[in-house]
Amino acid sequence: MKQRILLTASLLMTVGSLWGQQQEFVEIAKRLKLPAMQAVHVKNGKQMGYVFGRKHTDSAALISENTIFQAASLTKVITAYTFFKLYDKGLIALDKPLCAYFKYNRLNDDTLGKRITARMVLTHRSGLLNWEGPVGTHAWRNTPLHTQYSPGTRYSYSGEAFYYLQLAMEKVTGKPLKQLVKEEVFEPFGMTWSDMQWNDLTFKDFAYGHYKLDSARSLIKWDYTNGAYTMYTNAVDYTKFVQKALVKGQGLKSKTHQLMISKANEAQKEFNVKHDEDQYVPCALGMRQQINEKGTWLWHTGSNPGFRCFFIANPKTKESLVGFVNAETGMPAFNELMNLFLEKGQTFWAYQWRNGNL
Repeated sequence: MKQRILLTASLLMTVGSLWGQQQEFVEIAKRLKLPAMQAVHVKNGKQMGYVFGRKHTDSAALISENTIFQAASLTKVITAYTFFKLYDKGLIALDKPLCAYFKYNRLNDDTLGKRITARMVLTHRSGLLNWEGPVGTHAWRNTPLHTQYSPGTRYSYSGEAFYYLQLAMEKVTGKPLKQLVKEEVFEPFGMTWSDMQWNDLTFKDFAYGHYKLDSARSLIKWDYTNGAYTMYTNAVDYTKFVQKALVKGQGLKSKTHQLMISKANEAQKEFNVKHDEDQYVPCALGMRQQINEKGTWLWHTGSNPGFRCFFIANPKTKESLVGFVNAETGMPAFNELMNLFLEKGQTFWAYQWRNGNL
């Protein structure tokens, strides 16, 4: 299979070093039997991009740096940043119950749910399940929600909560989230290959999801926006967001940027059980931190049917790594990519804590 490397930095590194990393990148994909993998690494102001593999296991078509992948839960970080753009404009608050902005019919019969705030959503302490009902369907939109505990008291990952926040954001602006993200994120950062839902006009170069190497899934075209999982993008575009929004804080007030990326709460790997690694991956607002030997990092992962993705970034050193894989077996690749590209002598608590789960 032909291999490609996209070099987007000035060639200050030796050709031998670059080729060595490319070869190791390819070997990771081959060893893990992945259809395709994309990655972009930024360090010391230099950006290097790597691509390998096929768009579909039954096709000879190779992916490129522009090939679109599903961003899955990396969508949540985009939604969180967009929230803080509205926060800076005074349109919505962190600690005011969301029901003050939007009366959510799915919470009509849940008194505790009326206490949920944006801060609770962004730190996964809303009390809501990840999903309740057949997500994305008409029936789901009318399925009652049930808080599992008093909001704000413990950690439990929830996509439902992010969708609730989306509805509040849409209400206070009078705009759909798709338009808000386009105006507040994609256009300012030049993310020309990204959209919050499927776009036939833009998406001509796209990857199919796979169960595993030799088993492709049907192409999923989300025709609606859900701030928890429907974004389409690629590693180059998402790196623009990571570097400009999360590392540099562009578009936000300085205090707001620091608020967003600072420790906001603890996390729990397992409900009602404390694990030692919990202390190294606390929640920031809309993403996670990793505290290790090399400082404090920001990170998040994504898992949609047929796709796996992740990013990790260090705001102090400005180093970042973004990766996309078009297979459900792809999560182990991210640990290997961190070991390949990031400095040795550090513990990747993000991967150890997540361990293939939300």
